[in-house]
Amino acid sequence: MDNKLNWIIFLVIAFVIILGQAYFFNDPPKEIQEQADVAQEASEETFSTSTSDSESGSTSQFDSFDAEPASISEINAAPKGTLITVDTPLYKGVIDTAGARILSWELKAYKASVNGDGGELVNLFNDSQPGFNTLLQVEGLEIPEFIPYQYDGGSNVSVSEGTKEITFQWVSPEGITIKNIYEIDSSSYLVKQRFEISNSSGDSIRERVVIGWLGQVKGEGMRGGGESQTFIAMVSDSVERVDSDPDETTTYKGVVNWFGFSEKYFMSTFLPETGAETVVELEPTKEEGLIKARFAYPISTIPSGKSSLRTWEVYLGPLESSFLKPIGYGLDKAVNFGWFGFLAKPMLQFLEWLNRYFHNYGISIIVITVIIRVLFFPLTVKSMVSMKKLQIKTEKVKPEMDALKEKYKDDKSKQNSELMALYSKHGINPLGQLGGCLPLLIQFPVFIAIYDILRHSIDLRHSSFLWIQDLSQPETLFDIPYVGIPFRLLPLLMGVAWFLSQKMTPMSTAMGGENMKLQMKLMQYMPIFFIYLFWNLPSGLVLYWTVSNVLSIVQQIYVNRKVSALKGV
Repeated sequence: MDNKLNWIIFLVIAFVIILGQAYFFNDPPKEIQEQADVAQEASEETFSTSTSDSESGSTSQFDSFDAEPASISEINAAPKGTLITVDTPLYKGVIDTAGARILSWELKAYKASVNGDGGELVNLFNDSQPGFNTLLQVEGLEIPEFIPYQYDGGSNVSVSEGTKEITFQWVSPEGITIKNIYEIDSSSYLVKQRFEISNSSGDSIRERVVIGWLGQVKGEGMRGGGESQTFIAMVSDSVERVDSDPDETTTYKGVVNWFGFSEKYFMSTFLPETGAETVVELEPTKEEGLIKARFAYPISTIPSGKSSLRTWEVYLGPLESSFLKPIGYGLDKAVNFGWFGFLAKPMLQFLEWLNRYFHNYGISIIVITVIIRVLFFPLTVKSMVSMKKLQIKTEKVKPEMDALKEKYKDDKSKQNSELMALYSKHGINPLGQLGGCLPLLIQFPVFIAIYDILRHSIDLRHSSFLWIQDLSQPETLFDIPYVGIPFRLLPLLMGVAWFLSQKMTPMSTAMGGENMKLQMKLMQYMPIFFIYLFWNLPSGLVLYWTVSNVLSIVQQIYVNRKVSALKGV
């Protein structure tokens, strides 16, 4: 009867916590979210001018031509020129001739949703600001912010193999020719660009190229299935990440390897290729979740009849080491494997190797879980057997312990000294019960490493297993009627397996008295907390922990049989 009651309490409390979490901490109602989206669309976000800087009491380092460039006045998603479509086996992009800026970039190998409704693909600039804008500033001349380039080719450019150049050109009234040349590689997510300035004005000119980028930032928070959006940069070998609005302008000074914006599995990144010490400046905006990044090349003087050339590269693709590492510039460091990256990277490689044989990441996760438990098996069994032996010894001397507690109940100091003498006589270490936690603590870095793998490995994105559609997201079996809360079976199975494992490994309360009994009672309900904790985590991670708990039950059965002879059974 007690066991049945425990089960009922366990499941009821678990559901109450989950329902409460969904009611009080869920996303805002749909109509409120829609109003917020409309408000954001209606807002014309601009790059601040020096006037706005003075009004806020701050002085931007982009205020004068001789110091740093003036701010870009406006960026928005509306096209301003002719749209050129670029089609390759890897992606389909749209470039606006006004500014030669990228408005859309669809990745053909990645569906936007797990169901792939309507064949919708991941678009790196879907419902967001377009790519960076290249602004040319010439001292004493007015150069349009969105340079009205001309393109002599057709509106559709197909690059089925090899490489192809797309040249955007404009000539100013003063005789300055500007070419913005895209080099499209059919087999790479990396786009090379050349920015050429030819001076036929009759006078020397001083010019500077400024890159302005308005992007979105949003932290993932505690909801493990959320989509984070991050400003990311590598400056002087240090990777900087920003996932919330900065309170004030932040300057990153040094050798800028790259900077841009990343989502959970994809990244849009600018690689300046200067090799010199420069500056990336990050500023807040009036619109929540939007920040602006600016980068300026050094000022250059171009004599009449001469030209200048700047080259850079742009990576627009998946956050996957196999694509990023060959590019160089430390771009593979954009993949965040967390504190235990030294474990996560080889484990990811091993998981990918396993998947070549099993062709299903769910099965591969189960196999790697079994392998990990087998590797820890000797230590786990040794620890569990030692704890069992301690419990047996403690139970045998319990009558003597109770007698000492009764005899010295009024003298706690004497009681403790006599108990310690009794423990020493029978070879009992009061802290020995903590040894049962050792295997769990040792496995904790492995658990964190797997968590980071499942969060950042794009290979697991949209990978299915049994009823689970996407191992990189929380699984949903169905939505609970009238409540709208997703019912997740896997976290409940994990909690039940944990609960059973704990019921099979009772710790002796002989040495702890009532306090120990209370602690052990509370420990029985710890799985409830972990059900809540795992409810919104990637299902691949929950699968790993569920299988691990099931294997713990098997191990405990083995240990119980191994030590049964010590009790004379």
